[in-house]
Amino acid sequence: MEKWFVLLREKLESWLVMFIKMLPNLVLAILIFIAFFFLARLLRRTLYNILLRVSRQPSISGLFASIFFIVVLFVGLFISLQLLHLDKTIASLLAGAGIIGLALGFAFQDLTANFISGVFIIFRKPFDVGNIIDTNGFTGIVEEIQLRSTTIRTFQGLHIMLPNKDIFQKPITNYSLSGKRRIDVVLNLPGRSNLAQTEQQIRNALTGIREVKDDRIEILFTDYNGDTVKMEVHCWIDNTIEMGFINTRDKILRQVHSAVTQGQSSQPANSTP
Repeated sequence: MEKWFVLLREKLESWLVMFIKMLPNLVLAILIFIAFFFLARLLRRTLYNILLRVSRQPSISGLFASIFFIVVLFVGLFISLQLLHLDKTIASLLAGAGIIGLALGFAFQDLTANFISGVFIIFRKPFDVGNIIDTNGFTGIVEEIQLRSTTIRTFQGLHIMLPNKDIFQKPITNYSLSGKRRIDVVLNLPGRSNLAQTEQQIRNALTGIREVKDDRIEILFTDYNGDTVKMEVHCWIDNTIEMGFINTRDKILRQVHSAVTQGQSSQPANSTP
């Protein structure tokens, strides 16, 4: 029994000696970790403000700032463990982090893809909140951009939540990127029509629509086969207003139809010999 006490005492004494020898390193390691902790907090706050100015998204800014905070904290932890000569502990931590990251990557493939796509959408800005876009068969106004999905309100009042992966991997038509959009109206007129008179009547009719600029009206004759003449009317309008394209197109079609009908009725009928 006395032998066991002797062994235990020797072991405790060796630990005490080792602790005394490592005490300066331990104090230094703790001080370094505390310094890295405060440095990480400062850098997190700075990075958050910078990202918020760029992305204007508090969620994405906070997420990246928190990730950066953890990375800086881990660097401080590894340096502290290195001072304590705990190399095997560092290797075990790195291996464990790698295995956990790989497992989570396989388990949440769709979530990861949506997250990465959301990050690209927020920073590359193919569209922004308030833009009118067409993607995945849906047309509407972007109401919210999140890390996982984007919410679109259609012109029928429906709210569609689309995964960011589907939006990022498929074509997007952003109608709000350019402030102007052209409306095309194709007409087939009788071959006997007075083309100059019809053109003037259409111009006069379209001039009364305030959304259409007089100098942006184009009337072109594109085909003639004897019986019919093909005419195309091109009008440029403001495309930044919600439902502006649909409402203005309705006005243009009504005015063009009225002008053509009026012009044909005013033309003399062919007299029979």
